[in-house]
Amino acid sequence: MPEWLPQTYLTLRSLDLMSIWQGPDGIEVEAVVLHDLPCLRVTRRVGDRQVLLAYCTDVREVGEHVDLAELVAS
Repeated sequence: MPEWLPQTYLTLRSLDLMSIWQGPDGIEVEAVVLHDLPCLRVTRRVGDRQVLLAYCTDVREVGEHVDLAELVAS
């Protein structure tokens, strides 16, 4: 992507390319837009339910909830 594009476009474009990432114990990380802002939603599947753990603004925050090395694209 060209560097001259606005940062919001670059962020949203990268969200468009991102899939859901899964980790052990039912962890899922998904790129979403919340209140017109891109963020990463961290959830955990418990049985047949999906429990919200956090909405994170960057990958560093996701790392506070899950081990990033264990995430794989689904």
